[in-house]
Amino acid sequence: MVCLNELTCAVYADGELPENEAREVAKHLAACGACRRSVESLRSESRVLVQCFQDTDFIEFELEDETLNAPHAGRLNVVRFGLFVLAMSVLLRPVMIALAELELPEGLDWMNPFSLSGQINLLANTLAYAVPVTIELFDSFLNHASWMAAGVIVSLGIFMLFRRSALKSAVLSIVALLTVFSCPSYAFDVRKSDKPVTVPTGETIDDTLVVAADSVIIDGTITGDLIAGARRVTIRGTVKGSVFTFAQRVEIEGTVEGNIVGFADSVDARGQVGHNVYAFARSATIGRDARVDGNAAVFAADANIDGTVGQDLTSYALRFDGRPNVGRNFFARATDLNLRAAAHVGGTLTAKVSKPENVHIDSSATVTGKTDIQIIQPAPSKYSTASFYLWQVIWLAAAFATGLVLFSLVPAYGRVSLDTSHAFLLAGGVGFLTLVATPIAAICAAITLVGLPLGLIVLTMWVVAGYLAKILIAGFLGRSLLRNNGDTQPPRALLLLAGLIPVFLAINLPYVGGVVDFLLNVLGLGALVVTTYQMPRGRAAQAA
Repeated sequence: MVCLNELTCAVYADGELPENEAREVAKHLAACGACRRSVESLRSESRVLVQCFQDTDFIEFELEDETLNAPHAGRLNVVRFGLFVLAMSVLLRPVMIALAELELPEGLDWMNPFSLSGQINLLANTLAYAVPVTIELFDSFLNHASWMAAGVIVSLGIFMLFRRSALKSAVLSIVALLTVFSCPSYAFDVRKSDKPVTVPTGETIDDTLVVAADSVIIDGTITGDLIAGARRVTIRGTVKGSVFTFAQRVEIEGTVEGNIVGFADSVDARGQVGHNVYAFARSATIGRDARVDGNAAVFAADANIDGTVGQDLTSYALRFDGRPNVGRNFFARATDLNLRAAAHVGGTLTAKVSKPENVHIDSSATVTGKTDIQIIQPAPSKYSTASFYLWQVIWLAAAFATGLVLFSLVPAYGRVSLDTSHAFLLAGGVGFLTLVATPIAAICAAITLVGLPLGLIVLTMWVVAGYLAKILIAGFLGRSLLRNNGDTQPPRALLLLAGLIPVFLAINLPYVGGVVDFLLNVLGLGALVVTTYQMPRGRAAQAA
């Protein structure tokens, strides 16, 4: 009897032989003990290999569990996390202070983004570039809205030929009204150009003029409002409505019968204003021959007011200088206040300054009412006020309740882990990107009328995510601190409270609390985004 070769035995042991050959081999194995022992050995070897491959699928998870369940592993992780955040805060705090206290020559202080001048200049320049784009999108929407609405009307009309109802009639009526009012020639005259846009002397525009151009010069008459986004806006004619400007430089030499709202690097009003002036600029000026029949409110680094204000004058400026003729009350908050000769205040003069010697009122200046010079006292330490602790308790209670609801509704958020350097760096990078990019995307969406709801929704979600960020970090810290304190898992409420308390203490540290708060927000925001992204994949893996 010829014994079977090793290949035949192996194929038979794996059950891969054809049925007729398997029957012949079975007969042979019944009579041959040597071949039978060889087949049994091959089958045992196959079973061992299958068991080994099955066991290796859990080696990584078993090692991870052993690491996490090692004595004091949780405490070491949270200590390492806390030390890293604290070290980053200590390193970043001097840099932020140095940038905030950066001093430039007086003529260049508008370049410092941490100073009032720099912030106002940055805002004005941003609006000067963003508003023309918004106006262009608005014009495009108006130009196409009629066609879109007309298409909807035609579609609904065809549909209603076959089926009529009160609801469809109402919808058709609303769309028809939108079509009428979306006509670009109704109430708006939109002009955009890379060159100067001019309304010459003798020309009258009966609508509201919306302009996006390099410069705007108004020598004629506008019966409506003027909305201008340009590098320079000059009004030497008449605007019977109000003026809204977003520019680097605004010059009003003519007549504005409504209000002036100016966002610019410099606002210079030397003409006549029928109502109020609101100036947001690095430098705001109301010239000696200018007259504002209503109120004037100035928010600037340098305010120079020499003209007449019929009612109240309000100024928030670093430096105020001038000889205004104010019909009623004058309120000023400034670092330096200088009222020169011939200044007149028909009511009360209230000035808030940091030092008494920073107030200079000429002896010939007249104040009909009371003169109240208030010295701004340094704010007391927040740690010495009872309201600080009261609000912190309220914050802690609100965060605790929110965390319980959040972790109950979405358990994955309660399992956020930053134990590894990879998870820590990933959360930090994603969090910083989300913190910066999300509001920009929301604003870009909101500047179009169609994308306004989407922009508001995204911005709301961004604010909510920022509030939840530290709660996720508190959940991670609580699990790390109370891990392995017993055989049973601590209650979720106890874990959350154990994490919120150190977070509460860290963000209120005297020197680095603000930076710690920022870092925890970034890390929590990143962990929130990463966990949300991974949740569908996690559910699919569990189902598999």
